[in-house]
Amino acid sequence: MRISTSMLYSHGTQGFQSQASGLLQLQNQIGSGKRVVTPSDDPIAASSALVVTQAMNVNAQWTANRATAKDALSTVDTTLASVTDLVEYVKDRATQGGNGALGQDQLKAIASDLRARFDQMVGYANTNDPQSGYLFAGYRSNTQPFVGNVASGIGYAGDQGSRTIQVSDSRVLPTSNPGSQIFMNIPDVNGAFTTSAAATNTSSAMIDGGSVTGNYNGHAYQIKFTSAANYDILDVTSGSTVSSGTYINGSQISFGGIQVSIGGTPASGDSFDIKSGGSTDVFSTMQDLIHSLENDSGGALNSKLTQAMDRLDKTLNNVLSVRASVGSRINEAQSLDAAGDQANVQYKATLSRLLDVDYAQASSDLAQRMTALQASQQAFIKTTNLSLFNYI
Repeated sequence: MRISTSMLYSHGTQGFQSQASGLLQLQNQIGSGKRVVTPSDDPIAASSALVVTQAMNVNAQWTANRATAKDALSTVDTTLASVTDLVEYVKDRATQGGNGALGQDQLKAIASDLRARFDQMVGYANTNDPQSGYLFAGYRSNTQPFVGNVASGIGYAGDQGSRTIQVSDSRVLPTSNPGSQIFMNIPDVNGAFTTSAAATNTSSAMIDGGSVTGNYNGHAYQIKFTSAANYDILDVTSGSTVSSGTYINGSQISFGGIQVSIGGTPASGDSFDIKSGGSTDVFSTMQDLIHSLENDSGGALNSKLTQAMDRLDKTLNNVLSVRASVGSRINEAQSLDAAGDQANVQYKATLSRLLDVDYAQASSDLAQRMTALQASQQAFIKTTNLSLFNYI
């Protein structure tokens, strides 16, 4: 095969370019810290890295979602903490109202204070969330959920929805509770009926919240004292007399699948009502308490204060139950954060293994490539200097 001068120069140039291209690639790898600078450097590694990167991006979105969820849940928890303090305060004021030494003016002063606390409770119920919507309106976050006042009562304009956000591949976390669950649909003392003393009672006798002992039929009843020692039990719903009995202070009175206890010394003509209904709301409880402090006295006041205390206890238990649920969800989001952080560390390690340059290996390759380039240059110089004219 005849080797022409042009072939020598052509092959020499190709050798220079090949060595220079390899040298440039090594310089790019060392300069960027990446072994795979372009997909063509390692198509399999580049493809695997794309999958891992997408998983990292999804994980980052779950982290952002969890931050949003924790912000919302923290707002709920903070608000419910304030509601808890307020219910405790109302209970203290109701206890003060039961002090028989207080006059009517002092009772009205307590009622006036509770009117302000009523408005405060409505304010808590209409708290805004971090997105400026209403926290306890369910899905209707742009609608004020609680409307009304102490005179007309409070109505709920929200719905029963609980807003959610996806915080991981498999978990959708509720970030709110509907206001009806917190403030309105509060299980009453026994969950089936309510008890109260008639406003016309002249004694200080009181009735407790009662309990369900059998198949309660949901009828309204009245215990009416025909004398200080005897009573009749009337079925108000059917208009019939259920039974009669002799009163013993503090003893249980059972009928129709329910059981109540009356304490004190009732007067002839006193009556106590049992009405069907398994739930109450904090606003009507406060409303009734305020009305009693302003208008009732003696046994009627004491009975209503006792009833209010029982209902406030139920309200407090309900709020604490919701707070426990909120705290559990916050803890869950934090646990998912920890798992997400661990996954992110693993993703980064995988990407490093797939893409990052091995500096020791790259430095060795760079030195080898430079040596090869220099050798190629020297060989080209020696080869191109061959000429017959040098020997003439």
